[in-house]
Formats: sequence, structure tokens, C-alpha cells
Amino acid sequence: MRLWVFAGISAAAALALSSCATLNEEQCQVTDWRTLGQTDGGQGRPQSFVAEHQSACSRFGISVDSVAWTSGWQEGIRNYCLPSNGLTVGQAGRTNFNACPADQAAGFNEAYNVGRSVYDARAERDRLQRELNTLITGLSDSKPEDLPKKQTEIELKRNALLQSQFRVRNAENALNLFQTRLTQQQTQAQTQ
Repeated sequence: MRLWVFAGISAAAALALSSCATLNEEQCQVTDWRTLGQTDGGQGRPQSFVAEHQSACSRFGISVDSVAWTSGWQEGIRNYCLPSNGLTVGQAGRTNFNACPADQAAGFNEAYNVGRSVYDARAERDRLQRELNTLITGLSDSKPEDLPKKQTEIELKRNALLQSQFRVRNAENALNLFQTRLTQQQTQAQTQ
């Protein structure tokens, strides 16, 4: 029995360690490093991410073509760091790794922050709605002497939810204004 438990724990540990690696042995052998760099850059990963691949592949005695990877990464990151993508990344609540080149960082970060404000406002609103629903559901289980306190909690939560809905509208309005400005800038750039 102990042997089976040990084998199960060992297998789980090996699986956990292997899942941390970015590439397996076969991938390290056949990877087109430029394409992988382009993919990594296109996902907004920082330039230092190549070290993850180096760590994974060095376990198999395989070296990474970091020059090719970096060349691809530079192309991928420039496509990733467009303001329109900053909006998308922010609205999805994904992490900004601050990997954009200096000439694109300000535009991407501004767009990301606008999108992230919408994400954060909606997340807060949804959290408050769930909390309010829980309070209302729990009201039926309350003792009569606890009802005034519970009703006060519900009213406070409703007020917080209303304020949160206002923040969502403001964030969405800022998003719409930013998108309009971005479209105008893109149209001007195309006509020049």
C-alpha cells in the first residue's frame, strides 16, 4: 500500500514540475525559435521570458536560439502593444507585463488602464450584487429580532451597489470616448 501511495505522490510531483516548464523535450528540439518569440511577444510576455524557455530546454541539454527568439519577439510585441489591444487586454482583466517598447508603452498603457477600469468596475458591481443576493436570501432564515439589522445591511449594500453601477457607467463612457478618439486617430493616420 505504501508503495502505491509513494508512486502516486511521485507521479503527481513529476507532473507538477513538468507543467511548470514552458516546453517539453520534443518541443525544445523542433521549435522554430523566431516563431516562438513572435508568439510570446504577441501574447505580451516580457523579453525576459526567453529565460523560461532556456530553463526548460537546458534540462534536456538543448540550447535556445535566443537571437532568433528575440527577433521574433520584437515583431510580436509591436503587434501586441497596439492601443486597441491594450483595451482588449484591460477589459479582459489580464495582467499588463509592461513589456511594450518605449515608443508604444504610453499608448498601450493608457488604453490598458481605460479597459482595466471597466473590468474592475464591473467586477466590483458583480461582487456587490452577489453579496446583496446572499443577504436577501439569508433574510428568510433570520430571527425576528435580527431583521432590523439585516434590513439595514441590505440597504447599505444596495447603496453601495448603486454607487458601483454609477462607476461602471462612468468607466464605460470613458471607454467609448477613448474608442472614438482611437478610431479618429487611426482614420487620420490612414489618410496621411
